[in-house]
Amino acid sequence: MGARHAHPRERVQQGTTQAPGPARQFHGRSSRGFRSRVRACLGLDKRDALPPMHPLAGPLLQRKWASTSRQYGLLLSQAEAGAVPEAVIHQIQLDVARTFPAIPAQHGDWGWPADTAAQDRERCLARALLASECRSAGSSSPSSSKTGLPMLLKIRRSWCGATAADSSSSTPLMRRQSLSLGADGWAVDSMPTLSDPVPTYVQGCSMMAAMCLGFTAGREEEGFWLFIHLLEDVLGPDFFSRQPALLGYHGDRAAAAALVASQSPSLAELMGVQCLGESISALASRCLLSGFVGFLSGPPLVALWEELLQARCADFPRLPLISWLAGLVHHAESQLASALVGLSSDEAVPVFFRTVQQAAKALPNNWRPRVRVSRAQVLELRQISKAAAEKYRSAQETLSLKEMHAKNVSASLDRTCSALLDAMKFAEGVSSASATSGAAAAESSSGKQAANRAFAKG
Repeated sequence: MGARHAHPRERVQQGTTQAPGPARQFHGRSSRGFRSRVRACLGLDKRDALPPMHPLAGPLLQRKWASTSRQYGLLLSQAEAGAVPEAVIHQIQLDVARTFPAIPAQHGDWGWPADTAAQDRERCLARALLASECRSAGSSSPSSSKTGLPMLLKIRRSWCGATAADSSSSTPLMRRQSLSLGADGWAVDSMPTLSDPVPTYVQGCSMMAAMCLGFTAGREEEGFWLFIHLLEDVLGPDFFSRQPALLGYHGDRAAAAALVASQSPSLAELMGVQCLGESISALASRCLLSGFVGFLSGPPLVALWEELLQARCADFPRLPLISWLAGLVHHAESQLASALVGLSSDEAVPVFFRTVQQAAKALPNNWRPRVRVSRAQVLELRQISKAAAEKYRSAQETLSLKEMHAKNVSASLDRTCSALLDAMKFAEGVSSASATSGAAAAESSSGKQAANRAFAKG
């Protein structure tokens, strides 16, 4: 008889070990594969593989998280429930699709991971912008039953045919407005009326949010909170205000014009106050509302943003935007002096814009603005910005009252015209009824006379 085979329990008791069978091996691989799929679905593997954040991001995020409740998931849920208007969603779609051609390549500790798919970057940016809109609106309940987030998840580049050239186009993001120097200092001459749509989302926010996400190496929630730090703690709530629209931005345009005039007096003398104000207004609308993204070359742009996010100037945290704009104009002053000779005001504004834009694209990597602003000048610039913003607010309120009065007068005229038309129709009806009654009476009278004549003959 052959050797007796030990029972499996006996083999265990004897301490013998055997290699796991095929079923055990398959089960092990299956378990590991399942765990990998779960981690991939949760984004854990991808997150672990991300490069470290920029050194500035960590302390700023810790400070922001200590002062606010972290509700990113709740904000996204509100966006998914339709808390963001469809018009804003559509604008975000367009902006996200054309944002990344303007974003610089990875530089030092800043930048998106090079292997991040374009669709993933766009989805991440769109979600952060949606959550920002929910937070700024203070929405706690959906405004409609239509979902906003699924629409954003379908973002494709084909939605918008814009290219990198479009993102750095010489056409400013906002319509042209002028600045003038009067008795009260620099101020906006022409303001949009209240019939213009008051923005809940401003073009250029997508570029600013993308830069913040670059500081967090593409980490979505961290990039969102860094963007909130920029909006709330650096730019302030008045910069992208809804009503009056962009109040802080309009004030900073006046401050930028004042700083340029003081840093480049020969240029101000050459162009004249009015022409310089219009040129700075066009330049500010392109640079300030987008944080210079798509306008400055890569390394200087990152340096500007490092300075901006740190908010070293507590008296005026937005100062880097103004000082870098003045520094750019000062850097291009010699080119401007030769390009603007003999041009009219209408011709000078676009030439001024293109000349500064070309100089900004050709900056060396280590370029920094040669503009030194003392604390007294900082306080003066802040006061100029506040005064111009208040003048803008007052003008908006005056326009609002005038438009309201015009609407009331128009409504009163409409009511009067309607009453007159009703009276005319009533008069026509009465006249028609009287004529009909008179004709019937005449016909009846003639009938009676004919009957009487016939009776007399008979």
